[in-house]
Amino acid sequence: MRRAIGVAWLLVACLDVALASAEPVVPAHLAPLFDASHDEVVRQAFVPSPEEKVGEVRLVRRGDYDVVQTLLYTKVLSRVVAEIRKKELAGWPDGPGHDDSLRYVEALEGVRRTIWNRMPRDKQTADRRQKLWIEFVLGERAAAVALGAFEMDDGIDAADGGVRVRTREPLVVLEPSRAYVHRNMRLIAADSFHVEEAALGEVLGSLRLLQDPAEKEGP
Repeated sequence: MRRAIGVAWLLVACLDVALASAEPVVPAHLAPLFDASHDEVVRQAFVPSPEEKVGEVRLVRRGDYDVVQTLLYTKVLSRVVAEIRKKELAGWPDGPGHDDSLRYVEALEGVRRTIWNRMPRDKQTADRRQKLWIEFVLGERAAAVALGAFEMDDGIDAADGGVRVRTREPLVVLEPSRAYVHRNMRLIAADSFHVEEAALGEVLGSLRLLQDPAEKEGP
């Protein structure tokens, strides 16, 4: 067990080095999935609530793709990431999707560390919020997840106080199974909008690829 823990920490350390040194690149075949130039926000929720928000989740229509976008902006990002990890472990305890979930959680922690390491140390003048951007994107045949940093303007993007994203910086792009991406998008939406997964239809609106939970999934 001790050896396994040591190997796990070594993998995280290696990921930190790669994130810090490598130029972030979205593979060419996935570029259309992350082209946000014509995004239509279908619905938005502050998480965990408007009163105690640490970020927001947006349901986005992006041409032929459905997107669940998470924008975290908080001084306690490590605590939020730990909560996401807990939910992932609960949602994918074993079986299909479990390995995809582990890879996602590992990447999430690596990106969080990179964002923390980039923070300026002058606490008197710097905005101490750590800003983490996550997108799950689903198409008819394609599916991918991007994690990275972003820059924003506060409270001017919507009447309800949502932020305006100025820039996004992908740091890690994953290609999990389409089945994992599809169900995890539904789980994130259900959790963020405080509804049961079976009652997601009205929340999802025009995101047709996510509407039917019985949709036949490909590998």
